[in-house]
Amino acid sequence: MGKTRRRGVVLEAAIYQAVREIIDQDGIEAVTFQKVAAAAGTSKPVIYRRWDTPFELAIAAIQDKIRQDNQGRTDELVLTGTNLREDLLQVLQRFLISVNTFGRHYLQSLLAEISHHENASLRKMIDYGAQIDIHALERVIQRAHARGESVRTDLTTDLKLLPFDWIRYNILIQADVDTARLTQLIDDILLPVYLRS
Repeated sequence: MGKTRRRGVVLEAAIYQAVREIIDQDGIEAVTFQKVAAAAGTSKPVIYRRWDTPFELAIAAIQDKIRQDNQGRTDELVLTGTNLREDLLQVLQRFLISVNTFGRHYLQSLLAEISHHENASLRKMIDYGAQIDIHALERVIQRAHARGESVRTDLTTDLKLLPFDWIRYNILIQADVDTARLTQLIDDILLPVYLRS
């Protein structure tokens, strides 16, 4: 009796798990379709049909891990704050979990590989992440507006991305980001910018 052929989400989960194990053991540069297929117990054509490059597959596997650990995307978070400050802290704490899941190891591997690959996959990942970040912040602003808080409705994309980019930068330089630093960011920078004076 032969093995049952996996399909759909079960196969995708096995592929992503195999990719993450390869990255953990040997770095992102070691991810090849052949290695992934062997580790996941599938064929190379199955992988070729879905992903254009091993780098793109590695990015997808890392993003999948972030979604798993966060039980969804940052912009799908059920907000429970009673004001703008609390909602911002809730979103940024969740985002920090995402960044920490991505981890310094993945980040360093990713940065090492960027120069070796076509940037289309990376650009796609950055754009996708930015859209999630923008949507998460817009939800926070909409809730504040609905509560009657005096929030600006003319925020630029850069201002919406500011807290997320600040966290990414601090992780990149290996600075600790905790609740106290997030609160300082919110109180000293974000609230003065996001609220009307």
